[in-house]
Amino acid sequence: MRNSEENNSSKARVFFALWPEAPVRRALHTLATEYESRCEARAIDADALHITLLFMGGVERARLPQLMQAAGNITVPPFGFKLEKLSFWPQNRIACATLPADVPALSQLVAALKQQLTAAGFLFENNEFIPHVTLLRNVDNILEPQAIQPIDWWVDSFVLAESTVTDQGSRYKILQEWSLPPISRC
Repeated sequence: MRNSEENNSSKARVFFALWPEAPVRRALHTLATEYESRCEARAIDADALHITLLFMGGVERARLPQLMQAAGNITVPPFGFKLEKLSFWPQNRIACATLPADVPALSQLVAALKQQLTAAGFLFENNEFIPHVTLLRNVDNILEPQAIQPIDWWVDSFVLAESTVTDQGSRYKILQEWSLPPISRC
């Protein structure tokens, strides 16, 4: 019953994210399943793997078109990065694929989103952005950080996704996707 109540709500629980293409998603899910029993944890479904850029929380459904319009003004060019480490966050009991260093273009994308959404009058959780892909939940056996075979991720778009809480956990639905503008060459 909780699921239908959430869907009928006048608010949508939404977030902006990077959603991996199939090869990246497969590599991440393979990594999660390799560590699942070793960490006594639950692997995240392959279709749910993503990097959250900005969590908006509950947004009035009537304002979603305005939110989408603001996000459509992003002009950050495409970029790439590598996920190179499996990190464990004991306080959250999760394991995540992480980047070895700051990726300026990724930070620029988050900053551009915040700027556009603030200008459009939206409020959001202004937490520190720590790029990661959650691979495992309910980790009972916390390990030291693990070097992994690097996973290349090319970013040429971002999405707005809706999160619905069910008895089986969170389910995500992509509401809109925006392509990043190609780099112009003079």
